[in-house]
Amino acid sequence: MTLPTATTGPVELGLGDTPAAGPAWTMGIEEEFLLVGQDNALPVTPTRSQTNSLLGLTAYGGTASPEWLSCQIEHASAILETSDTATLALLTFRQKLRCMAREFGMIAAPIGTAPRIQEASTVISDQSRYLQMAQLAPAIAADQYINGMHVHVSVPDPETGVQALNGIRAWLPLLTALGANSPFWRGRDSGFASWRAIHYRRWMVNGVPPHLRDFADYQTRVEALLRTDVVADPAGICWLARLSRCHPTIEIRACDVQLQTPDAVVLAAFMRGLVRAAIDQQPRKPPEPELLDAAHWQAAKFGLGGRLLDPFTGMPGPAEVSIRQALHTAEPYLEDSGDAELVRSGLERLLSHGTGAARQRAAYKKSGLEGVARDAGRAIDLLDLEPERIRPS
Repeated sequence: MTLPTATTGPVELGLGDTPAAGPAWTMGIEEEFLLVGQDNALPVTPTRSQTNSLLGLTAYGGTASPEWLSCQIEHASAILETSDTATLALLTFRQKLRCMAREFGMIAAPIGTAPRIQEASTVISDQSRYLQMAQLAPAIAADQYINGMHVHVSVPDPETGVQALNGIRAWLPLLTALGANSPFWRGRDSGFASWRAIHYRRWMVNGVPPHLRDFADYQTRVEALLRTDVVADPAGICWLARLSRCHPTIEIRACDVQLQTPDAVVLAAFMRGLVRAAIDQQPRKPPEPELLDAAHWQAAKFGLGGRLLDPFTGMPGPAEVSIRQALHTAEPYLEDSGDAELVRSGLERLLSHGTGAARQRAAYKKSGLEGVARDAGRAIDLLDLEPERIRPS
Protein backbone atom coordinates (compact mmCIF):
# COMPACT_ATOMS: atom_id res chain seq x y z
CA MET A 1 0.00 0.00 0.00
CA THR A 2 1.43 3.36 -1.00
CA LEU A 3 0.93 6.45 1.07
CA PRO A 4 0.08 9.37 -1.21
CA THR A 5 2.03 12.54 -0.73
CA ALA A 6 -0.04 14.68 1.58
CA THR A 7 -0.83 18.10 0.12
CA THR A 8 -3.84 19.03 2.18
CA GLY A 9 -4.58 19.49 5.82
CA PRO A 10 -3.58 22.06 8.40
CA VAL A 11 0.13 22.41 8.95
CA GLU A 12 0.61 25.91 10.32
CA LEU A 13 4.22 26.55 11.16
CA GLY A 14 4.86 29.11 13.83
CA LEU A 15 7.95 30.59 12.20
CA GLY A 16 7.44 30.73 8.47
CA ASP A 17 7.42 27.87 6.01
CA THR A 18 10.43 25.96 7.30
CA PRO A 19 11.15 24.28 10.61
CA ALA A 20 12.40 26.60 13.29
CA ALA A 21 16.10 26.60 14.03
CA GLY A 22 16.91 25.24 17.45
CA PRO A 23 18.93 22.72 19.41
CA ALA A 24 20.21 19.42 18.10
CA TRP A 25 17.14 17.19 18.13
CA THR A 26 18.68 14.09 19.61
CA MET A 27 16.87 10.96 20.69
CA GLY A 28 17.39 7.85 22.78
CA ILE A 29 15.72 4.45 22.46
CA GLU A 30 15.00 1.90 25.19
CA GLU A 31 14.05 -1.66 24.23
CA GLU A 32 12.90 -4.47 26.52
CA PHE A 33 13.47 -8.13 25.62
CA LEU A 34 12.04 -11.38 26.95
CA LEU A 35 14.22 -14.44 27.56
CA VAL A 36 12.39 -17.66 26.69
CA GLY A 37 13.26 -21.32 26.31
CA GLN A 38 14.33 -22.53 22.89
CA ASP A 39 11.91 -25.46 22.89
CA ASN A 40 8.83 -24.28 24.76
CA ALA A 41 8.60 -20.47 24.48
CA LEU A 42 8.31 -20.22 28.29
CA PRO A 43 10.05 -17.34 30.11
CA VAL A 44 13.44 -18.37 31.50
CA THR A 45 15.21 -17.02 34.59
CA PRO A 46 18.97 -16.86 33.98
CA THR A 47 21.41 -17.86 36.68
CA ARG A 48 23.10 -15.04 38.60
CA SER A 49 26.27 -15.55 36.55
CA GLN A 50 24.31 -15.47 33.29
CA THR A 51 22.43 -12.36 34.43
CA ASN A 52 25.69 -10.58 35.20
CA SER A 53 26.99 -11.44 31.74
CA LEU A 54 23.80 -10.23 30.06
CA LEU A 55 23.86 -6.97 32.04
CA GLY A 56 27.45 -6.43 30.93
CA LEU A 57 26.47 -6.13 27.27
CA THR A 58 27.15 -2.75 25.66
CA ALA A 59 26.85 -1.28 22.18
CA TYR A 60 27.96 2.17 21.01
CA GLY A 61 27.57 3.66 24.46
CA GLY A 62 24.29 1.90 25.16
CA THR A 63 23.98 -0.31 28.21
CA ALA A 64 21.86 -3.18 29.55
CA SER A 65 19.88 -3.08 32.78
CA PRO A 66 17.42 -5.28 34.69
CA GLU A 67 13.70 -4.99 34.03
CA TRP A 68 10.70 -5.91 36.17
CA LEU A 69 11.18 -9.64 35.91
CA SER A 70 14.37 -11.67 35.96
CA CYS A 71 13.48 -13.03 32.49
CA GLN A 72 13.66 -9.54 30.97
CA ILE A 73 16.58 -7.39 29.81
CA GLU A 74 16.46 -3.73 28.85
CA HIS A 75 18.79 -1.91 26.48
CA ALA A 76 19.08 1.88 26.74
CA SER A 77 20.93 3.46 23.84
CA ALA A 78 23.33 6.34 24.11
CA ILE A 79 22.24 9.74 22.80
CA LEU A 80 21.51 9.37 19.08
CA GLU A 81 21.62 12.13 16.48
CA THR A 82 20.71 10.26 13.29
CA SER A 83 18.59 7.31 12.27
CA ASP A 84 21.68 5.64 10.77
CA THR A 85 23.41 5.79 14.13
CA ALA A 86 20.28 4.47 15.81
CA THR A 87 20.15 1.51 13.43
CA LEU A 88 23.78 0.64 14.09
CA ALA A 89 23.42 0.95 17.88
CA LEU A 90 20.24 -1.10 18.16
CA LEU A 91 21.34 -3.76 15.71
CA THR A 92 24.73 -4.22 17.39
CA PHE A 93 23.18 -4.69 20.81
CA ARG A 94 20.57 -7.09 19.46
CA GLN A 95 23.25 -9.19 17.76
CA LYS A 96 25.24 -9.43 20.99
CA LEU A 97 22.15 -10.27 23.02
CA ARG A 98 21.03 -12.94 20.58
CA CYS A 99 24.43 -14.63 20.59
CA MET A 100 24.78 -14.62 24.37
CA ALA A 101 21.23 -15.84 24.91
CA ARG A 102 21.83 -18.67 22.46
CA GLU A 103 24.97 -19.67 24.38
CA PHE A 104 22.79 -19.94 27.48
CA GLY A 105 20.17 -22.06 25.70
CA MET A 106 17.66 -19.22 25.46
CA ILE A 107 15.97 -17.04 22.87
CA ALA A 108 16.03 -13.26 23.33
CA ALA A 109 12.63 -12.36 21.95
CA PRO A 110 11.65 -8.79 20.97
CA ILE A 111 7.94 -9.34 21.58
CA GLY A 112 5.55 -7.21 23.61
CA THR A 113 4.10 -10.03 25.73
CA ALA A 114 5.09 -13.52 26.78
CA PRO A 115 3.11 -15.88 24.54
CA ARG A 116 3.11 -18.51 27.25
CA ILE A 117 3.63 -18.27 31.03
CA GLN A 118 4.48 -21.05 33.46
CA GLU A 119 2.42 -21.61 36.58
CA ALA A 120 5.43 -21.29 38.89
CA SER A 121 5.88 -18.12 40.94
CA THR A 122 7.11 -15.08 39.08
CA VAL A 123 10.68 -14.03 39.87
CA ILE A 124 10.87 -10.25 40.36
CA SER A 125 14.22 -8.61 39.63
CA ASP A 126 16.26 -7.80 42.72
CA GLN A 127 15.73 -4.04 42.43
CA SER A 128 14.21 -2.13 45.36
CA ARG A 129 11.65 -0.23 43.29
CA TYR A 130 10.34 -3.34 41.55
CA LEU A 131 10.14 -5.23 44.83
CA GLN A 132 8.21 -2.35 46.45
CA MET A 133 5.76 -2.23 43.55
CA ALA A 134 5.30 -5.98 43.78
CA GLN A 135 4.35 -5.60 47.43
CA LEU A 136 1.87 -2.86 46.58
CA ALA A 137 0.21 -4.68 43.67
CA PRO A 138 1.29 -8.32 43.70
CA ALA A 139 -1.28 -9.60 41.19
CA ILE A 140 -0.33 -6.95 38.64
CA ALA A 141 3.41 -7.24 39.20
CA ALA A 142 3.32 -11.02 38.85
CA ASP A 143 1.86 -10.59 35.37
CA GLN A 144 4.39 -8.00 34.16
CA TYR A 145 5.56 -10.16 31.24
CA ILE A 146 5.36 -7.18 28.91
CA ASN A 147 8.02 -5.41 26.86
CA GLY A 148 7.92 -1.91 25.43
CA MET A 149 9.97 0.51 23.40
CA HIS A 150 10.39 3.94 24.94
CA VAL A 151 11.70 6.82 22.85
CA HIS A 152 13.26 9.95 24.31
CA VAL A 153 13.33 13.13 22.23
CA SER A 154 15.37 16.07 23.47
CA VAL A 155 13.64 19.32 24.38
CA PRO A 156 15.43 22.58 25.24
CA ASP A 157 13.55 23.25 28.50
CA PRO A 158 10.59 21.99 30.55
CA GLU A 159 8.12 24.55 29.20
CA THR A 160 8.88 23.40 25.67
CA GLY A 161 8.57 19.84 26.89
CA VAL A 162 5.03 20.52 28.09
CA GLN A 163 4.21 22.05 24.72
CA ALA A 164 5.48 18.86 23.09
CA LEU A 165 3.40 16.73 25.46
CA ASN A 166 0.26 18.67 24.60
CA GLY A 167 0.87 18.27 20.88
CA ILE A 168 1.81 14.59 20.90
CA ARG A 169 -1.30 13.53 22.88
CA ALA A 170 -3.41 13.29 19.73
CA TRP A 171 -0.98 10.90 18.03
CA LEU A 172 -0.38 8.45 20.91
CA PRO A 173 -3.18 6.05 19.88
CA LEU A 174 -1.82 5.95 16.32
CA LEU A 175 1.67 5.20 17.64
CA THR A 176 0.19 2.35 19.68
CA ALA A 177 -1.39 0.92 16.52
CA LEU A 178 1.82 1.26 14.51
CA GLY A 179 3.90 -0.33 17.27
CA ALA A 180 1.55 -3.24 18.06
CA ASN A 181 3.56 -6.42 18.64
CA SER A 182 1.81 -8.36 21.42
CA PRO A 183 -1.18 -10.44 20.29
CA PHE A 184 -0.57 -13.54 22.43
CA TRP A 185 -1.11 -13.99 26.15
CA ARG A 186 -1.18 -17.11 28.32
CA GLY A 187 -1.10 -19.54 25.43
CA ARG A 188 -3.76 -18.01 23.22
CA ASP A 189 -4.55 -15.08 20.99
CA SER A 190 -5.69 -12.19 23.18
CA GLY A 191 -7.85 -10.73 20.42
CA PHE A 192 -5.77 -7.55 20.58
CA ALA A 193 -2.93 -6.39 18.36
CA SER A 194 -1.29 -4.88 21.46
CA TRP A 195 -2.29 -6.75 24.60
CA ARG A 196 0.60 -5.00 26.34
CA ALA A 197 -1.19 -1.67 25.90
CA ILE A 198 -4.31 -3.05 27.60
CA HIS A 199 -2.38 -4.89 30.30
CA TYR A 200 -0.39 -1.78 31.21
CA ARG A 201 -3.56 0.24 31.81
CA ARG A 202 -3.99 -1.62 35.10
CA TRP A 203 -1.32 0.46 36.83
CA MET A 204 -2.36 3.43 38.95
CA VAL A 205 -1.53 6.33 36.61
CA ASN A 206 -1.56 5.44 32.94
CA GLY A 207 -2.93 6.32 29.53
CA VAL A 208 -2.82 9.59 27.62
CA PRO A 209 -1.56 12.47 29.77
CA PRO A 210 -3.83 15.42 30.51
CA HIS A 211 -3.65 18.64 28.53
CA LEU A 212 -1.45 21.00 30.52
CA ARG A 213 -1.38 24.78 30.90
CA ASP A 214 2.38 24.98 31.47
CA PHE A 215 5.24 23.35 33.35
CA ALA A 216 3.93 24.65 36.69
CA ASP A 217 0.67 22.82 35.99
CA TYR A 218 2.66 19.65 35.21
CA GLN A 219 4.56 19.97 38.49
CA THR A 220 1.38 20.58 40.47
CA ARG A 221 -0.26 17.46 39.05
CA VAL A 222 2.81 15.31 39.69
CA GLU A 223 3.11 16.59 43.26
CA ALA A 224 -0.58 15.83 43.89
CA LEU A 225 -0.11 12.26 42.65
CA LEU A 226 2.95 11.79 44.82
CA ARG A 227 0.86 12.68 47.89
CA THR A 228 -1.35 9.64 47.29
CA ASP A 229 -0.61 6.30 48.90
CA VAL A 230 -0.01 4.52 45.60
CA VAL A 231 2.51 6.65 43.66
CA ALA A 232 5.85 6.44 45.43
CA ASP A 233 7.97 8.37 42.93
CA PRO A 234 7.67 10.10 39.52
CA ALA A 235 8.53 6.82 37.78
CA GLY A 236 5.15 5.53 38.94
CA ILE A 237 3.41 8.07 36.71
CA CYS A 238 3.18 5.88 33.63
CA TRP A 239 1.51 8.15 31.10
CA LEU A 240 2.06 7.17 27.46
CA ALA A 241 4.17 10.32 27.22
CA ARG A 242 5.81 12.23 30.03
CA LEU A 243 8.74 14.46 30.84
CA SER A 244 11.77 12.41 31.77
CA ARG A 245 12.82 12.75 35.39
CA CYS A 246 16.48 12.06 34.49
CA HIS A 247 17.05 13.64 31.08
CA PRO A 248 16.03 16.85 29.25
CA THR A 249 13.63 14.87 27.08
CA ILE A 250 10.04 13.96 26.46
CA GLU A 251 9.63 10.19 26.82
CA ILE A 252 7.09 8.44 24.57
CA ARG A 253 6.00 5.02 25.81
CA ALA A 254 3.18 4.08 23.41
CA CYS A 255 4.82 1.26 21.43
CA ASP A 256 5.55 -2.38 22.08
CA VAL A 257 9.14 -3.47 21.56
CA GLN A 258 9.59 -4.07 17.84
CA LEU A 259 10.41 -7.36 16.16
CA GLN A 260 12.97 -5.72 13.90
CA THR A 261 15.41 -2.86 14.10
CA PRO A 262 14.14 -1.04 10.97
CA ASP A 263 10.64 -0.70 12.44
CA ALA A 264 12.03 0.55 15.74
CA VAL A 265 14.12 3.21 14.02
CA VAL A 266 11.28 4.30 11.74
CA LEU A 267 8.94 4.77 14.69
CA ALA A 268 11.57 6.63 16.72
CA ALA A 269 12.34 9.00 13.83
CA PHE A 270 8.61 9.51 13.29
CA MET A 271 8.13 10.38 16.96
CA ARG A 272 10.96 12.89 16.78
CA GLY A 273 9.28 14.57 13.82
CA LEU A 274 5.93 14.69 15.64
CA VAL A 275 7.55 16.18 18.75
CA ARG A 276 9.19 18.91 16.69
CA ALA A 277 5.88 19.61 14.97
CA ALA A 278 4.14 19.89 18.34
CA ILE A 279 6.69 22.48 19.45
CA ASP A 280 6.85 24.47 16.23
CA GLN A 281 3.31 24.47 14.85
CA GLN A 282 0.27 26.43 15.95
CA PRO A 283 -1.64 24.33 18.50
CA ARG A 284 -5.00 22.85 17.61
CA LYS A 285 -7.93 22.40 19.96
CA PRO A 286 -6.99 19.63 22.40
CA PRO A 287 -8.88 16.36 21.86
CA GLU A 288 -11.15 15.39 24.74
CA PRO A 289 -9.56 12.96 27.21
CA GLU A 290 -12.35 10.38 27.00
CA LEU A 291 -12.03 10.33 23.21
CA LEU A 292 -8.30 9.74 23.41
CA ASP A 293 -8.87 6.99 25.96
CA ALA A 294 -11.30 5.24 23.60
CA ALA A 295 -8.95 5.82 20.67
CA HIS A 296 -6.09 4.20 22.54
CA TRP A 297 -8.19 1.12 23.39
CA GLN A 298 -9.35 0.88 19.78
CA ALA A 299 -5.77 1.15 18.51
CA ALA A 300 -4.65 -1.62 20.87
CA LYS A 301 -7.54 -3.80 19.74
CA PHE A 302 -7.17 -3.51 15.98
CA GLY A 303 -3.67 -2.18 15.34
CA LEU A 304 -3.54 -1.37 11.63
CA GLY A 305 -6.10 -4.09 10.86
CA GLY A 306 -9.13 -1.96 11.65
CA ARG A 307 -10.30 1.60 11.76
CA LEU A 308 -8.73 4.22 14.01
CA LEU A 309 -10.40 7.20 15.64
CA ASP A 310 -9.51 10.62 14.31
CA PRO A 311 -8.54 12.41 17.54
CA PHE A 312 -9.77 15.76 16.28
CA THR A 313 -13.13 14.81 14.77
CA GLY A 314 -13.95 11.73 16.83
CA MET A 315 -14.86 9.83 13.68
CA PRO A 316 -13.38 6.41 12.86
CA GLY A 317 -11.57 5.96 9.57
CA PRO A 318 -9.02 3.82 7.75
CA ALA A 319 -5.60 3.52 9.38
CA GLU A 320 -3.85 4.86 6.30
CA VAL A 321 -5.78 8.13 6.58
CA SER A 322 -4.58 8.65 10.16
CA ILE A 323 -1.04 7.79 9.13
CA ARG A 324 -1.19 10.23 6.23
CA GLN A 325 -2.39 13.03 8.52
CA ALA A 326 0.37 12.40 11.05
CA LEU A 327 2.99 12.08 8.31
CA HIS A 328 1.88 15.36 6.80
CA THR A 329 2.22 17.00 10.20
CA ALA A 330 5.74 15.70 10.73
CA GLU A 331 7.02 15.95 7.15
CA PRO A 332 8.85 19.31 7.33
CA TYR A 333 10.83 18.06 10.32
CA LEU A 334 11.51 14.66 8.78
CA GLU A 335 12.90 16.44 5.73
CA ASP A 336 15.05 18.58 8.00
CA SER A 337 16.51 15.54 9.78
CA GLY A 338 16.94 13.54 6.56
CA ASP A 339 14.38 10.94 7.65
CA ALA A 340 11.49 11.66 5.28
CA GLU A 341 12.05 8.77 2.89
CA LEU A 342 13.00 6.38 5.69
CA VAL A 343 9.78 7.09 7.58
CA ARG A 344 7.53 7.17 4.52
CA SER A 345 8.80 3.83 3.22
CA GLY A 346 8.74 2.33 6.71
CA LEU A 347 5.11 3.30 7.27
CA GLU A 348 4.22 1.90 3.85
CA ARG A 349 5.93 -1.36 4.84
CA LEU A 350 3.91 -1.57 8.07
CA LEU A 351 0.67 -0.98 6.16
CA SER A 352 1.53 -3.51 3.45
CA HIS A 353 3.18 -6.27 5.47
CA GLY A 354 1.66 -5.70 8.88
CA THR A 355 2.99 -4.84 12.29
CA GLY A 356 4.80 -7.27 14.55
CA ALA A 357 1.40 -8.51 15.74
CA ALA A 358 0.49 -9.62 12.23
CA ARG A 359 3.85 -11.35 11.79
CA GLN A 360 3.48 -13.17 15.10
CA ARG A 361 0.03 -14.41 14.09
CA ALA A 362 1.41 -15.62 10.77
CA ALA A 363 4.17 -17.53 12.61
CA TYR A 364 1.59 -19.05 14.96
CA LYS A 365 -0.46 -20.39 12.04
CA LYS A 366 2.64 -22.14 10.72
CA SER A 367 4.14 -23.60 13.88
CA GLY A 368 2.36 -22.53 17.05
CA LEU A 369 3.72 -20.51 19.93
CA GLU A 370 7.12 -22.15 19.68
CA GLY A 371 7.29 -20.83 16.12
CA VAL A 372 6.42 -17.35 17.37
CA ALA A 373 9.39 -17.43 19.74
CA ARG A 374 11.76 -18.91 17.15
CA ASP A 375 10.80 -16.35 14.50
CA ALA A 376 11.22 -13.54 17.03
CA GLY A 377 14.66 -14.87 17.92
CA ARG A 378 15.64 -14.91 14.25
CA ALA A 379 14.22 -11.44 13.66
CA ILE A 380 16.05 -9.79 16.54
CA ASP A 381 19.22 -8.93 14.63
CA LEU A 382 18.07 -8.97 11.01
CA LEU A 383 17.89 -5.70 9.13
CA ASP A 384 14.97 -6.87 7.03
CA LEU A 385 12.78 -9.86 6.44
CA GLU A 386 10.53 -10.66 3.54
CA PRO A 387 7.25 -11.03 5.44
CA GLU A 388 4.21 -12.52 3.83
CA ARG A 389 1.64 -10.06 2.60
CA ILE A 390 -0.95 -10.65 5.24
CA ARG A 391 -3.79 -8.67 6.66
CA PRO A 392 -2.23 -5.92 8.80
CA SER A 393 -2.86 -5.83 12.54
